[in-house]
Amino acid sequence: MRNSSSALARHLPHLPAVLIVTVTMLLPLAVLIIYGFTSFEDGQRTVSLKPLARVLTDSIYWQALGNTVGISLLATLVATVLGTALGWLFGRTDLPKATLLEQLATLPIFIPPFVGAVAWTLLAAPRIGAFNVGLRNLGLPEVLDIYTPGGMAWVIGIYLAPYVMMMVAGALRSMDPSLEEAARVSGLDGVRTATRITLPLIAPAILSGAVLAFTIAIGLFGTPVVLGWAKQILLLTSRIWIAAQAVPPDYAAMAILAIYLIALSLIANGLQRWLLGGRSFVTVTGKGFRPHAIALGRTRGPCLALVGFYLLLTVAAPLAILIAACLSTYTWSGRFTLGNVAEIAGSADVWDTLKNSIWISVVSASITLVLGLEIAWLANRTKLRGRRLLETLALVPVSVPGIAFGVGVMFLWLHAPIDVYGTAWVIILAFVGRFTAYAIRPIGASLMQVHPELEESARVAGYGWLRTLIHITLPLIRPSIVASWILLFSIFMTELSMVVLLYSANTRTFSVLSFETWSTGIFSVLAGLSILQLLVGASIMLFVRRLFGSRALSNS
Repeated sequence: MRNSSSALARHLPHLPAVLIVTVTMLLPLAVLIIYGFTSFEDGQRTVSLKPLARVLTDSIYWQALGNTVGISLLATLVATVLGTALGWLFGRTDLPKATLLEQLATLPIFIPPFVGAVAWTLLAAPRIGAFNVGLRNLGLPEVLDIYTPGGMAWVIGIYLAPYVMMMVAGALRSMDPSLEEAARVSGLDGVRTATRITLPLIAPAILSGAVLAFTIAIGLFGTPVVLGWAKQILLLTSRIWIAAQAVPPDYAAMAILAIYLIALSLIANGLQRWLLGGRSFVTVTGKGFRPHAIALGRTRGPCLALVGFYLLLTVAAPLAILIAACLSTYTWSGRFTLGNVAEIAGSADVWDTLKNSIWISVVSASITLVLGLEIAWLANRTKLRGRRLLETLALVPVSVPGIAFGVGVMFLWLHAPIDVYGTAWVIILAFVGRFTAYAIRPIGASLMQVHPELEESARVAGYGWLRTLIHITLPLIRPSIVASWILLFSIFMTELSMVVLLYSANTRTFSVLSFETWSTGIFSVLAGLSILQLLVGASIMLFVRRLFGSRALSNS
């Protein structure tokens, strides 16, 4: 009896985390499946394959599925090739200013995909695109058209490349360079060493980056709508949104299409495991080594040009084009004005929406961080039964495309007895459920680097587990905590895929406002809103980094 009471006392403080994981992560997926394989007839919901049969027999959904798979695969190819090249340059070569350039190359992650799509519309759209205007002025044919499957894949791919880049660079830095040195001693040149030794050994990192890029690509909503709507190149996410706008909403189609997206993600993850199964990729042993930088020699200039060209296409040119469009009376009128800036600055609607976005993002990031911290701590610092299962369950939603998860959240709270749907809390719950894994992974990695003996010494000195956590553990892992909060905040400030299904008139976020402005075709105002969103988000992230990051440094 005493043992059972002691076990209950140990588990009781963590029951809220179990409850939150169940409600925010597992129930939305369960309800989504229920809606997909049931139908509502005569006031009752019964098991039925009618929703699936209707979607399977309609050609528009097959076309959307084909568009989704084709464009996402092409985008993944762009992201993987470009990300692997950048990761190799930053992680294995003597590229000048590599650290600074690598930091700059991660900036596209913090640029909202919707904003990037709008910028590329202004850069490469037929007739009005800046590149086409330049070609026309030079008497050359206007060959660029961003409103094509290839154009969509290009924009999605270049903004997903940093995810692959970070994984590849990390893998290269932890790989024993003696393997490559032995290959060169055996007579292999640099190219053959890279293709026969380096690339095979970092295959897990490349495949992980590619699968992540594919999962993000199939779940994007803003970019496919902005670039595909003009020529009705519709993806599954576009069809989900169209079904949500129907009167009444076509919930059955939304559920089946969301399940399609989940199935695609599961197939990609399963394919990755199959390709890597049974093979050994061990490159880090007990023997110490010093990472060896490969001399680029004569190729240093072209490699620097490649990095610079990437930054130009993903950061510099989009920002410049947004500023130019914001200051134009209308797109490429040749006349500039501050009227658009004044209109945005004087709009109560803009500022109210911005307050909504900041409030929802700050609260969501903070709750998600606390939940991720507790789950990571339970998994790495306790021996409670079920701790690894809790961590595994919390990581499940990360492989579910955002808009598919949003459909499940909508179904869960639409008819719930608790008045959550239509409030800001439904968005917050969706964010917590979908993105807690983004806090668990980096914080868990940091906890693994901190030896438990430091905490054991504190407990020997009379500290309880909570006091030890606050005074010992948290200060040691503060850099990863700050970095996780900043990443979460940046995601929530720019998220559109889930929010577009969950917002109401009183909970509209800035991304939704930008999307509504795009639908009216007022690109000058849209450009101004995009710049304001970037400035506010970057300012808050810089403030948090300066405030808590400096403390982290002083305490380390």
